[in-house]
Amino acid sequence: MKSKHRIIAISLVALWTVACFVFFQFFYKYHLVHRLDLQLFLYSQEYLCSYFHHPAWLASLAGDFLTQFFYFEVGGSLLLVALLLALGLLFYLAMGKVLSAWMQNEPKHKSVWFWLRVLLSLCVMTWEALRNCDIDYRLSSTIAFIGGIALFFSFAYTPSRFRYIAGAALAVLSYWMFGYGLWVFLLFVLLYELGCRRYLSMLVCAIIALTTPFALRQSYYLTVKQAFLIPTNKFWSQPDFMIEKLLKLDVLSASGQWNKVAVLTENDYQKSGLGAYFYNLSHGMRGDLPDKLLSQPQPGPLGLLLPLNPKMSPLAIWSSNEAWFQLGDMTMAEHSALLGMIFSADHRSARMVKRLAEINMVNGDTTAVMKYLGMLQKTWLYKSWADVRVPGRESPAVKAWLEKKRSFVAKTDTLRDAVNPAMSLRILLDSNKDNKLAMDYLLCYDMLAKDIDGFLSDYNKYKLSGHEPAESVYAQALLIALAQHKTPAEEVKKYMIAPEFFSDFTNYTNLYEKNYLGRAYLVSQFGKTYWFYYHFATFK
Repeated sequence: MKSKHRIIAISLVALWTVACFVFFQFFYKYHLVHRLDLQLFLYSQEYLCSYFHHPAWLASLAGDFLTQFFYFEVGGSLLLVALLLALGLLFYLAMGKVLSAWMQNEPKHKSVWFWLRVLLSLCVMTWEALRNCDIDYRLSSTIAFIGGIALFFSFAYTPSRFRYIAGAALAVLSYWMFGYGLWVFLLFVLLYELGCRRYLSMLVCAIIALTTPFALRQSYYLTVKQAFLIPTNKFWSQPDFMIEKLLKLDVLSASGQWNKVAVLTENDYQKSGLGAYFYNLSHGMRGDLPDKLLSQPQPGPLGLLLPLNPKMSPLAIWSSNEAWFQLGDMTMAEHSALLGMIFSADHRSARMVKRLAEINMVNGDTTAVMKYLGMLQKTWLYKSWADVRVPGRESPAVKAWLEKKRSFVAKTDTLRDAVNPAMSLRILLDSNKDNKLAMDYLLCYDMLAKDIDGFLSDYNKYKLSGHEPAESVYAQALLIALAQHKTPAEEVKKYMIAPEFFSDFTNYTNLYEKNYLGRAYLVSQFGKTYWFYYHFATFK
């Protein structure tokens, strides 16, 4: 019977393990990739010594080191599952130790106690797995949990006459090495000593544990909350598949896989500013933004360029530099990347350091480039990436990339407001009218902001050639602008608007003004036209 229970329990744990691996590998992979991007582990004495500047140094050091393995295809999922299994096993053994203290004799109903330990261990593993679903949950939190249980065993196997000293010393050591792992350690110590009826030892350990964070927090410059919770930042979380989809779009965009981003945003469009941002950027990079602009709902101009303000989510701020970098505005891209760095864990983000290195390469600031590349050269994962970008020793592919990127950079600059993207786009086009992405973004920005006068002026200055027909969405906006300005028919001809747009515009105008068929009919016939957007779209 005992063997049968063990086989069932092992089978249950194996099933849980497979389910957990499949979940993180195939349904939640990009959360793990994002956690890798949020950190930068340097192999330098100064960096490694910095871990001693706060409690939980061992948990933080081990967690950040192991997070590097998230870089590999199945590394993150395998590592996370292995740590969760280690947590479950230690919890199971610790519960057995506590149970032995409470039951000096052979316990009755052994199978009931066995399954209680198994189920509690599975619950703890599942709870910790759910906490790992948070977008910025750190692996050091899981290791701190494991470390707290591990130190309990050191206490439990200490001879009784040394328990007072061991409890006090291990409580301080637990906090120093594992931070909030101290509370896991304390919980098991209290349960164990209570079962052994050693109340004085229990009281001494509890007093030392509770006073240690207070005593040390000022030395580490921590708030009370930080002192008690370091290095964890969440006690509960759950899967957020919308965020997972947005992270997937972010990762694919950062690697330049624009076709995949375009397909994903068309098949599973996220009706948010960030989802629209990736949709528009992917089609802008493919060169078909004017044709695709209104194929999906647009949240106004926010769907093109994300504003940087206190109301924006950290993920939006994190992603905001990509569009500016692709457009060629290195000033705005650097501003966004620095904010992304600020919102990353400990302000150390490999992804943002790489982007800042690229920005300064384009700008030709060798000193800044070497500052960022010097950091990356001290890493395991990004050293080869940095080596081929050292000024004067760039690879041929990097040189070709640099030449192309520098052709889009503004030749002049001026003081400008960060909340006025149109001015930045005009500066880019004044320097290089062949910057198609900047042109499409400027015209689409004018349209989505319903700035018809600005659109007509920008179209005339940067787009109008007299020998290319107006693209569909531009033709629709032009008809509104030309009608408002009562432009003569002879002048309208130079815009080369296809005849069918004139007839459709007339039909739409008649239906809109008379409104005898209702808005529903307008949606069915003209819902994806700029005319409908101009009259009915609302945005903040």
